[in-house]
Amino acid sequence: MLKKMQIKQTANYIWRVGATGLSFASFGLGGVAIGALIAPMVKLSSQDLDIRTQRTQKVIKHSFKGFTEMMVKLGIMTYEVEGLEKLQQSQQELVIANHPTLIDVVVLIGLMGRANCVVKQTLWSNPFTKGPVQNAGYVLNAGSEQFIQDCVSKLQQDHAASLLIFPEGTRTAKGEQLNDFQRGAANIALRAGVPIRPVLITCTPSTLTKNEKWYHIPDRPFHIQVKVLDAIRVEDVLDDVTVNPKNVRQLNQQLQWFFNQELSVNE
Repeated sequence: MLKKMQIKQTANYIWRVGATGLSFASFGLGGVAIGALIAPMVKLSSQDLDIRTQRTQKVIKHSFKGFTEMMVKLGIMTYEVEGLEKLQQSQQELVIANHPTLIDVVVLIGLMGRANCVVKQTLWSNPFTKGPVQNAGYVLNAGSEQFIQDCVSKLQQDHAASLLIFPEGTRTAKGEQLNDFQRGAANIALRAGVPIRPVLITCTPSTLTKNEKWYHIPDRPFHIQVKVLDAIRVEDVLDDVTVNPKNVRQLNQQLQWFFNQELSVNE
């Protein structure tokens, strides 16, 4: 009986390794298809840049949602969301989340109603992802003053979509606490004067963390839990909302403390 269980567990593990490889391959091919086929069609559909951007974002949203559901059906992962309506109704907010796994950004964008997103240079120039992220009007994080201004400009547009950013800047290392928050998110929130929407993400067992290969999968399907919290107004956190380095630092520290506290409660 024990031997049969071991054989079944081994077969399940091998299946999930293969299914994970298939998922990543399909993700890459999907990115190429969006950039090479769908994006040109969207460009032809309207002369209005804003409309084209919104349509491309909608394509990415539904693609990411479909990718997430595919991984669920393949038995690789499961997920649950608390406060989904807050995320779907989010508009002109700075959505900030911790970053425990590679797949969390895919899950979040698939859940959001409309979303702009901050992307790193590696995704901006990667042949599999540059088409979608550039055509969707996402913001390149080049670590410059222009990056901050671009984010603020996105958020201050009329009826703007919310902007998703990960203050850690990179995925949390396996078994480690949150990385120190970079000040970009606090700087953007203070300058744009928009609400901050915190999103807590946990992944159990841990997988696809920083420096972890895609084929280093856990011994069972991983479970992602997304908890969307109430929005935070900057004026409720700081007595003085003047844009200066001191206030940016204080807001950043408050956000880091808040996430550490909330994640410790949810452990």
